[in-house]
Amino acid sequence: MQFTFPNYYKKFSCIAGTCPDTCCAGWQIVIDDKTLKKYQHFKGPFRNRLHNDIDWKEHIFRQYDRRCAFLNEENLCDIYTEAGPKMFCKTCRNYPRHIEEFEGLREISLSLSCPEAARILLSQKEKVQFVTRVKDTREEVYDDFDYLLFTALMDTRDALIEVIQDRTVPIQKRLWKVLAIAHDFQLCVDKNELFQWEDIRKRHEISGYGDAFCSKIASRINLNNRSGTANTAIHELFKEMWKTVVPEMEVLRPGWQEYLRDCLTPLYKEDTDPLYDSGNLYSHHKSEFDHCYPDWQIQEEQLLVYWIYTYFCGAVYDDEIFAKIKMTVVCTLFIHELSIGTYLKNNRQFSLNDQIQICYQFSRELEHSDLNLNKFEELMSEDKTFSFENLLRIC
Repeated sequence: MQFTFPNYYKKFSCIAGTCPDTCCAGWQIVIDDKTLKKYQHFKGPFRNRLHNDIDWKEHIFRQYDRRCAFLNEENLCDIYTEAGPKMFCKTCRNYPRHIEEFEGLREISLSLSCPEAARILLSQKEKVQFVTRVKDTREEVYDDFDYLLFTALMDTRDALIEVIQDRTVPIQKRLWKVLAIAHDFQLCVDKNELFQWEDIRKRHEISGYGDAFCSKIASRINLNNRSGTANTAIHELFKEMWKTVVPEMEVLRPGWQEYLRDCLTPLYKEDTDPLYDSGNLYSHHKSEFDHCYPDWQIQEEQLLVYWIYTYFCGAVYDDEIFAKIKMTVVCTLFIHELSIGTYLKNNRQFSLNDQIQICYQFSRELEHSDLNLNKFEELMSEDKTFSFENLLRIC
């Protein structure tokens, strides 16, 4: 069995009570069968509370005010203090480690929803690399696992990450290239012509980021002229995307939608300054933030790599290649919008801690809910708001 993880993976250590948030609130914690049996047979003074605060039918810890029943006032776990770390369930033992399972391979990441994991990722200046280790374990076979497609996905993911990490190229062109590659890969799979993909990928490598490539992108964007969407201001397009996504998502923590509104209103509000129309003011705010917070240039890259590494190869199970790259781009740009809005809301002050908070709160609402992840990807695939052309424009 192969195990792959990012090079910053081993830097993580839970900071427990000093964490600015808790991983034990806002989402249901499922208890694995093995640990559930340990809880059933536990003896001692803690036994009654353990049994009373578990929903044995649903295999979850009970919650009070959306907080795990065992989370105390110091945001520490009473199971840990009363019964010891060996009594953690699999979910609590592994978090924030996230595992994607493939035949003969486990890919491990640190979830962005953990403040400390987010801090490690966002503080890393060098390019993220990935380490693979092999351990002797029993052979496993997945029914209907398309190994040919999986190999193509792995190779393509390497190419996508290489594009994203090419710091000699402006990020806009990198995003264009990643979207174009994924778009063409999806067409090959849809036509059942995977054999053509290697040739197409080589053509993308050869085309680079020159005038011919940029002209194709420009012509693709202008295809929307007939419907008029090409003339829609970028900030209006972003607003439409938020309005499409947010109502469709379940809210895991009370106040999430209000938080979004508070962050985004300063960015999208109309302005009476005669020197700016709303579109120009939006562009001015964006340029101002990027100038005042230059760390975003690297953080944007790290976030893009995070989403691609975590989700792209999962397309082996559903063929949704392009939707996963759309999600990568939209999630990263949504975080950028929230960052600019927070900068404006905070009187043009913004720090690494602000960025960490935005990232882990965004991730918790998306990644801690299968319903939200599936709905987000569905919108990327089916809603015209997230068309290829529109995504090229917002880059």
